[in-house]
Amino acid sequence: MKLTIFLTAIAFVSAGAQPGPNPAANAAAAKPANTIGATESAPVSLQAIHGLEKDMDSRIGATGAKTAPCTVLSPTRGLYIAGLGAIFEADVELAPTPGGVGLFQSTVGPQQKAKYRGDKLANIPLLEKTLNDVALALAASPALKMTDRDQVVVAARLVYRSWEDTAGMPGQIVAHLDRRGGTVRLEVQ
Repeated sequence: MKLTIFLTAIAFVSAGAQPGPNPAANAAAAKPANTIGATESAPVSLQAIHGLEKDMDSRIGATGAKTAPCTVLSPTRGLYIAGLGAIFEADVELAPTPGGVGLFQSTVGPQQKAKYRGDKLANIPLLEKTLNDVALALAASPALKMTDRDQVVVAARLVYRSWEDTAGMPGQIVAHLDRRGGTVRLEVQ
């Protein structure tokens, strides 16, 4: 009996000591060419992306009439993907919510609704111009270190209140720039 236990223990120990697959070697072999490892640095720093996000926020915030400017509801989110390009997106309200409407008051009079809708409609072409300008600025930005094959996409997702008449209003505005062509294509969706 002692001999059987001894031989079984030796079999387990020798089985664990045999060389098996090397996970590190397999991971290195499975890594596709031109990918960034943990010790390599990204072609665009997060600080550069953050600065470009803040610039887009300030440009959108300055869009529109002084009495009814656009509002960035969530800060711009941007990313750069090597070989594809840069994508920047923000949630935008085309005009400030009418005064007095808040958490505890959700009723808006017909005159307030009409003015609010008019302000939003007036800001759509202004926001289109801003997004066009942001796309051109991003394409020319030395911080992004983009190639001629890269794309630039700048998008504003438009936010509406539950009581609004959204008929004929866009859900998003996208400015797309192919750096080879050099012209911005706007899509109002």
